[in-house]
Amino acid sequence: MASILLSQQAVDLTRAHWQIENGLHWRLDVHLKEDKSRAPKDNAPANTALLTRIARNILQAADIDKVPVSHRIKKCAWNDDYLIQAITHMR
Repeated sequence: MASILLSQQAVDLTRAHWQIENGLHWRLDVHLKEDKSRAPKDNAPANTALLTRIARNILQAADIDKVPVSHRIKKCAWNDDYLIQAITHMR
């Protein structure tokens, strides 16, 4: 009985980890290319990770949920008014 509980806990922990991975890290990797970052020295990895997460939060709050993040990135690049609106929307 104890081994069944332990195996169920292992399954639950694995699922919880992959929910985080799919919910946050996938977006950072796919949309913001975080895995391709070339900042290997000193504080650069921590600094770029922080800036990437700030950008993700800005993009997430920039528009309605139905607009894909990739479209929001392009809109910020192409439209200065949209970029300013996205940045000032953050608190």
